[in-house]
Amino acid sequence: MRAWLPDARGHRRLFSALSIDALGTGLFLPFSILYFTATTELTLGRVGLALSIAALVRIPATAGAGMFCDRFGARGTVIVSNLIQAVGFFNYLFVGSFGHLLSAAVVVQLGNSAFWVAYPALVHDVAEGKRQESWFALITTLRHAGLGVGALGASLAVAIGGVNGYTTIAAVNALSFTVAAILTRLDSSGGAHAVGVSGAPEHDDSPQHTAKGGWASTLRDQPFLGFVVLNFGLALLSLAFGLAVPVFLVNTVHLPPWIPGTILAVNAVLGALGATPVGAAITGHRRWSSLMASQAIVGGAFVAVLCCAYVPSALSICLALVAVVLVTVGELIQSLIVSPIVNDCATAASRGRYNSLSQMAFSIGDVVTPALMAVLLAHGPAATWIPMAALAIVDMLGIALLAGHLPAMRRRVNHPGLTGPDAL
Repeated sequence: MRAWLPDARGHRRLFSALSIDALGTGLFLPFSILYFTATTELTLGRVGLALSIAALVRIPATAGAGMFCDRFGARGTVIVSNLIQAVGFFNYLFVGSFGHLLSAAVVVQLGNSAFWVAYPALVHDVAEGKRQESWFALITTLRHAGLGVGALGASLAVAIGGVNGYTTIAAVNALSFTVAAILTRLDSSGGAHAVGVSGAPEHDDSPQHTAKGGWASTLRDQPFLGFVVLNFGLALLSLAFGLAVPVFLVNTVHLPPWIPGTILAVNAVLGALGATPVGAAITGHRRWSSLMASQAIVGGAFVAVLCCAYVPSALSICLALVAVVLVTVGELIQSLIVSPIVNDCATAASRGRYNSLSQMAFSIGDVVTPALMAVLLAHGPAATWIPMAALAIVDMLGIALLAGHLPAMRRRVNHPGLTGPDAL
């Protein structure tokens, strides 16, 4: 399995940057709403409203980030995104009104949007377009570990320091983004041979596209637009599990209140430990077939959740744990495959835009999923989880149809960057 991992020598600063970024996020994420109710006089409703409005900014910001990435390069965009988020979280320390919270949250969302557009393209550049899945697996492991350590540190800070603990969390998070930006910039010499002046690759080996840039040509790529729609289905299922399953298990199945925390912990641990073995297991398989397998696994997870409502409590707990294991494996497969497909569909001149379209599907999912799941949960277990399992089947059909039109989907997982028949 170690042989499957990429040669990361020369990029330790970048990996450190991504880990520190994740650690800071892990610190703040569990208390993102509680922080403002503990440190300001704003009500829970006002805090939620401000954060929800700010989240809507991600949709147009994602498109803008794609253009910025294509103009200034993936590495430069990641650095700018980290600095923007540092400014936003630093402003959180001084929030005292609804308007101040809204403006600071918008800044954070702008930076976050830019990061998730540029990060996959940066991995492509560092990997020189080869064996991308192994690079994403390694980075996924580091980021999950950072998130887990950060969440544990945040809990300790709040338990020990109270309100001061909340303030410390925000301050350390802002500092983490600043450090991550510096380390990402210092790492640039490690991949200098692979990038041009702008930070974008000098050559693109994608067999199905000629050099192109601009939104007009990107939006004419109909097979890829189909893949973006598919991404929305993948995102909805992933978000639905994290948002609705904990509520369902406690309020509908009446399992103990420690179940949601346990599920999240299992998901985090498996995410940190499972990326490499999952990646090794699917290596050599076609990307489209592995992606179909991920949807079959996720669909099975939702069936297990549905069954929790109709069996004794002890068995429900077992089924809930089975479900989180299944959904984590499915999500890991998706996370290792989707970004390489997007990268390989694009050229050096359009990779930012292609990744922005892919990320936009997830941004829209962030807006749509909470309301959708709230409506479904109100209509009972079957009305909630059967549609989710059915959506997984629809995703599988979509994958099968798109595979014939997107050569990037027909490549083998962790291929060495070949562009001829051997890659397909």
